[in-house]
Amino acid sequence: MSAANVIDGKRRDFLYIATGAAGTVGAALSLWPMIDQMNPDASVLALTSIEVDLAPLAEGQGVTIKWRGNPVFIRYRTPQEIAAAKAVAITDLVDPAARNANLPEGAEATDENRVIGGKESMLVMVGICTHLGCVPLGQ
Repeated sequence: MSAANVIDGKRRDFLYIATGAAGTVGAALSLWPMIDQMNPDASVLALTSIEVDLAPLAEGQGVTIKWRGNPVFIRYRTPQEIAAAKAVAITDLVDPAARNANLPEGAEATDENRVIGGKESMLVMVGICTHLGCVPLGQ
């Protein structure tokens, strides 16, 4: 094998790699608009967070607001309601798992695990119909 053939082989390998790299970059750049359009637009992002003034609520009152198309029920619990919630046995609950990202896996759904310390009086519930036919009332 002559030196010219070795140089041509290395040059050909370089051209193959460079062509493949350019093709890959071009394909990625051409697919980017399609991938980017899957991101939520500004109107959807605006609905992801809301602020609600809870100052007008008195003990025992509740309010229903809409968040991301679902009703959210906020109730200012009375001391009797808080005591009743703490007294419920875990075995009486339909779903005893807390399912809270802030708690360890498998945490029980006790009232203490469902509230923020010092804010036990506010109960926030999201009303999601699982069979697409009912209207959650929040009571």
